[in-house]
Amino acid sequence: MKFEYDIITFFQANATPGWLAFFQTVTLLGSYLGLLITFIIVFLKNKKLTIPLVLVFIVGSAINFGLKHIIARSRPFDTYSDIVNYGNEDGYSMPSGHSLCAGIFTTFLIYTLFISAKSKWTLGLGTFTIILFPLLVALSRMVLGVHYFTDTLMGLCLGSLFAIISILIFNFATGNRRGNFKNRK
Repeated sequence: MKFEYDIITFFQANATPGWLAFFQTVTLLGSYLGLLITFIIVFLKNKKLTIPLVLVFIVGSAINFGLKHIIARSRPFDTYSDIVNYGNEDGYSMPSGHSLCAGIFTTFLIYTLFISAKSKWTLGLGTFTIILFPLLVALSRMVLGVHYFTDTLMGLCLGSLFAIISILIFNFATGNRRGNFKNRK
C-alpha cells in the first residue's frame, strides 16, 4: 500500500546517523534483550508468572514463523529499491516478530504492574511509560526499512492477544479468577 511506503520513505529520508543508531538499539528490545529485561522484572514481582511468559514467547515466535511463511509478504526493501535495509534482515515481512514480542512483553509488564502497584499514580504513570515501549519497537522496524506499518500492527495485536490468553490460562490454572489486583489509594 502506498501509505506504508510513504511512511518508511519519510522516516528514512529524514534519518540521521544518530536517529538510526537509536532505533537499531530500540529494535533489540523486541527480541531476546526485551525477553531478558521483562523476565527479570516479572521474576522479581511474581516468579510463577515467568513460566507463562517464556512459554508464550516460544509459542508466539513459532506461530509468527509459520504465519510469515503462509503470508509470504516481501519486505519493504525487497519491494522498493529506494528503501534501505538498516536492520540487516531477510526473509518475509508479515507479521513483525519484534512487534509481536513487544506486544507480549508489554502485556506481561502491564499485568505485573496491575498486580503489584501500590498506588493509582504508579499504575497510571507506569502503564503510560510501558505503552511507549511497543510503539517505539514498531516504529523502529519501519525506520529501519524492514517492516510495513500493517506488519507491526499485526505483530503488536497478535503478541498482546497471545499474552492475554496465556495470563487468563495461568490465572484459571492457579485458581486466581480475579487477577489478584490489590486495592490502591
